[in-house]
Amino acid sequence: MKHYTKEELELYRHGQMSVLGRINCATHLEACEECRNLLEELKSDDDFMKELRSSLMLYESVAKESERHPQKLPNHHTTVR
Repeated sequence: MKHYTKEELELYRHGQMSVLGRINCATHLEACEECRNLLEELKSDDDFMKELRSSLMLYESVAKESERHPQKLPNHHTTVR
């Protein structure tokens, strides 16, 4: 049984295969656990990247806000007597 590559499965996932290619791939996925697992890995990678991008956007937002409104840290100098 011919297995699909990551690149081919990416095309399938994003609807970039021909109609016949999508039909053949869908039929293959019904019978091939290995390719289904690879397809799930690709989806998990996408979810991870979305979370990473979201975290980065939040970090950038917080960094910009702190640049606009820097907080003064309390002065904790102790005086030796």
